Amino acid sequence: MKNLTFVFLFVLVLFSCKQEAGKTTETKTAKTDSTAIVVEQALAEQMAAFYTGSLPCSDCDGIETILTLNADEKRTFALEEQHKGKENKTVGKKGTWSVNGDMVTLNAESGLMKYQLTEEGLVSLNADGTKRDSVSAKQYLLRKVLGE
Repeated sequence: MKNLTFVFLFVLVLFSCKQEAGKTTETKTAKTDSTAIVVEQALAEQMAAFYTGSLPCSDCDGIETILTLNADEKRTFALEEQHKGKENKTVGKKGTWSVNGDMVTLNAESGLMKYQLTEEGLVSLNADGTKRDSVSAKQYLLRKVLGE
């Protein structure tokens, strides 16, 4: 009978330890998730600004571009492109933005636009989403003008 009581107590202790370990894992996961949210928000606030530049254009004199990244809850953006020498046509786009590593993705109704985050600002990526070489990157650079 003493052996049975001992086995029962051992099993009870073993299961209670496993439940505590599970709770610890859940708590650590919740803390990790909240830390990631804080870091993401800090990055969004750091990146929120006006970016501007004149990008090359194959059938006009250049595209004067102003990109506004907002640090609001939805991370919205506004992009205005004025095509010079083409009846000064202006195109506006709005949507949301996200960051993954050094890549900034603008999600508009017309589709995705991707930029590479550099020390100098944001560089528009090639149409296929690949990074530009260092020479052409300078031509496709939007410089950070002012924080929000």
